[in-house]
Amino acid sequence: MSSQVDDATQAAVARLEAFLATRDGGAGPLRVVDYVPITGGYSRAMSRFTVEDERGRRGYVMRADPPPGTSILDTDRTVEWTILSSLCASGSIPIPAARWFDETGDELGSPAIIIDLVDGHGLPALIAERPGDHAAFVARLADAVATVHAYDTASLPSLMDRPTDWNAYLDGCIRQWVDAEAAHAEREPFMRLVAAWLDANRPPPAPLTLVHGDFQAPNVLVEAADGRFLLIDWELTHIGDPREDLGWWSLAATSQPPDIIAADAELFFDRYRERTGLGEDVVNPATVAYFTVMSSANVFFSLIRQTSAMTREETTAMGIAYMTNAMPFMHGVWIDAMARAGGWKQGAR
Repeated sequence: MSSQVDDATQAAVARLEAFLATRDGGAGPLRVVDYVPITGGYSRAMSRFTVEDERGRRGYVMRADPPPGTSILDTDRTVEWTILSSLCASGSIPIPAARWFDETGDELGSPAIIIDLVDGHGLPALIAERPGDHAAFVARLADAVATVHAYDTASLPSLMDRPTDWNAYLDGCIRQWVDAEAAHAEREPFMRLVAAWLDANRPPPAPLTLVHGDFQAPNVLVEAADGRFLLIDWELTHIGDPREDLGWWSLAATSQPPDIIAADAELFFDRYRERTGLGEDVVNPATVAYFTVMSSANVFFSLIRQTSAMTREETTAMGIAYMTNAMPFMHGVWIDAMARAGGWKQGAR
């Protein structure tokens, strides 16, 4: 097995060297060293590596599509690259620079995006190592996500869907719950209950904004030089309700504690409302709890599709079998969030 791993690594390094020689190379030879696969991601095949040539050393991260039929979450690298390129060109969103893209996978083995490796730390590590700094982390976290939600959506690529208005957008989001349940290989009536509850308990509307889509601690990097927060993994980004990001943070933190926002929610919400201009009636723990339920759709519906494919013997991804445990877990999360949002009795029909 180790020789197979070594052969695969050597092949990946050779492809990277050939790819970068025509893009990042200088007059002398270019070498890729310290190539290391990154574990922990659910959807992409991730790796980090260093490039050496006469100009010195520089680090990069590659986000590539896994082999067909093995991903738990299916997204489009071309869409992600187009959005990343637009955001990088604006200079206003805190993200690592996106450098190159192999759209077809002919050069790197699968469609892949290469971005700068950040000199810093992941937020989860700092949360664990520096508990005394949690208040400062909360304020900077509010600043980072507020910057995303303040972005001018008119500057986004034309391939992004643009909802006509907030009510129509929410109608579509709620309808997805019914459609996803109907397409599932097994009946999941709790999803219909959730859809009814979401429709009956709509919060006050908010302006539609750029939404990161996977706003959680593992997707926040902290630069070593100045402590700036950078957001990574934009594959689920879209135009929608900004509270989706806040709700998703709460949901993700349920399985990956601690939730530093919940530890000082008043500070976070005050800072976020100050930065966005949204009122307390629009952004508060109850409205965020509503979107804890709503925002779970992106990943949960993909899980539904993949478990259905597994049931029909259309996929070989064994990880999906283990992820079926997430479904009863999600039921508990939804019930708790619906209670925090103001009860769920209206939707129970």
